[in-house]
Formats: sequence, C-alpha cells, structure tokens
Amino acid sequence: MSKGTMNKIVIIGEGRVGKTSLTLRYCKGEYSDTQESTINVSYLEKTVQVNETDKVNIAIWDTAGQEKYKALAPMFYQEAVCAIIVTDITFKESFDKVKMWVTELTSVLDPNKLIICIVGNKCDLENNRQISKQFAQEYSQSVGAHHFLTSAKNNRGVDELFQYIEILKRQKQKKVCSKPLIDSIDRKQQNRKKPCC
Repeated sequence: MSKGTMNKIVIIGEGRVGKTSLTLRYCKGEYSDTQESTINVSYLEKTVQVNETDKVNIAIWDTAGQEKYKALAPMFYQEAVCAIIVTDITFKESFDKVKMWVTELTSVLDPNKLIICIVGNKCDLENNRQISKQFAQEYSQSVGAHHFLTSAKNNRGVDELFQYIEILKRQKQKKVCSKPLIDSIDRKQQNRKKPCC
C-alpha cells in the first residue's frame, strides 16, 4: 500500500452495541462507560506504521445505529475498503439485522473488493452471551465475511481486528490467497486462555 494512502472503514450496526467505543479505543486508546450514542456519523483518523518505511492512514466513519439515521448510512459507504458490522454478544437482536446490513453494503459496494468483518463486541460479558459463537462464525463464512470478538471496555481483540483488516487489504491488492495468514491469526485467537478472545 502506498505511503500516504487514506483507507476508509465504515462501522455500522444497531445502537448501543459499542461502535463508537471500539473506534475511540482503537484511535485514541480511550473508553467510557457513559459514552453517548452517535448522532448521524462521526469521523476519526489514525496513522499506522506497518513497517520501517510504510505508513497507512485509516479513516474510520462511525455511523449512528438509531432507526431514524439508518436511511442516511448508505451515503457514507462510498469508497470504503472495509465495513465492520458490530453486534453485542449479550443482545441477540443486534445480530438479527446483520443480514440487512450485509445486503445493503453489497448493493452499494463491489462485494469482490469489499472486506466485511462481523464483530461480536462486549466479549468481557461472556457469561451473558445470547449469540452462539458457532452460529456467528458460520453465518459470517456463509456471506464471505470474517468473524471477530472484541471488548472495547477491556481492550481485547481491538488492535488484532484492525491488524487483520490491514492484512486482508494487502492480500486483496496482491490478488493472492489469504487463507494462510487468516488461519494464523485465527489460531492465535483460539489459543488464548481467555474464552472471549
């Protein structure tokens, strides 16, 4: 990826699932239990040093999940290289509309170029899980998406999520098979002692 390129990522999902918390945790290292819901859309940038010579500029568009703002979301999808659909593992209804988000994304953007990640957030609340991990993984695979678990509160899996996205972007650009690198990250996540990530 060329130095100075701006890579757009959109974060979508139902309200109160932790979209803004994930964005703030990754971009600023911040978290608040009293984070207010996003109104319309918010925007943050982060520059990541990927090796000794190259930097990647990431622009993260955090869209509002409330019903009255959903009609506006598609206009923010344009030119996105990745979409992160966030769900709350303790709230089953947050996963029920993932199919709608996937359909909407692929109607606006080229599914052959777009990276879709379906994220189960709040994995620090594993004991309150309402969404089967196996079901979420199998559904993600069925729509060509990648499943990930995070906790914005405890900063679990957040950096790994965005590192994973960067690997996928580079692999798509090189038009090579992504399975070996993806499997490597998946194995690291599965080998962690903590059940949530």
